[in-house]
Amino acid sequence: MRALALTPLALALVACGPPRPTTDGGSIDTSCGLDCVAQKTFGLVVNRCFEYSASETTPNDPPALGVFVKPVFTLEGGVQVLPVDYRTGGQTRMTDNFAFGADGSLKLMRREFPQQGQSITFRNDAMAITGVTWLLADVGPGQSQTTSSQAFIVNQSGAGMSEPTTYRVSTTTATPNQLRTPAATYTDGLNVLTTQSPTDRGADPRRVFVREVGFITIVSPFNIAGGNPPTLYLQRIRDVGTPDGGTEPCSTGVP
Repeated sequence: MRALALTPLALALVACGPPRPTTDGGSIDTSCGLDCVAQKTFGLVVNRCFEYSASETTPNDPPALGVFVKPVFTLEGGVQVLPVDYRTGGQTRMTDNFAFGADGSLKLMRREFPQQGQSITFRNDAMAITGVTWLLADVGPGQSQTTSSQAFIVNQSGAGMSEPTTYRVSTTTATPNQLRTPAATYTDGLNVLTTQSPTDRGADPRRVFVREVGFITIVSPFNIAGGNPPTLYLQRIRDVGTPDGGTEPCSTGVP
């Protein structure tokens, strides 16, 4: 397979870089999904599979977690998202529905917990799906994004409730230890810290992000009630359905 995550990457995380490219008509390039530039920045390539190990040094066989980027899906209100499944043993533990702001920022619109039959959607006061901001397009250390939102929670019975929530994501420079995974030792990256208040609804306390790769470490409870989240480390990236990526599903189950 191509060396998607097998060699160290020298990445300029602090520089803003040039304006985001658009098509000849001046619109955002959606030929690869929602926003080709943003998808490249955050590693959200359709049919890409990220495999994770429970060990920070040794790959797991089979992977402890498979994270699969699915094709564009439309939520209610015409909101287009990229669903990302988190799978263990072929079973989907959680699905994040991501979108991008007009500035190329990464936004979480809805998080689903299919095994519990629950979900949380981030809406405005008019109940339109607006999401919460995770990372900016020029993501770098020392940034902090705070989004005030209505968290609309659907429980196992299908009943919904709305509660005000404040979602905060901050970044610091990742340490050398945090940049080591079974896949590679990376040159630059960000430690991403998340809090949700006044009630935590299964937010990930920490991730480690590398630009144009994705999340090389995920710490998540995979549960709307929270709990003791495992720490999972990137061990391989492959594009399912390509000659290099193979046809094997992302985690043992149907992609």
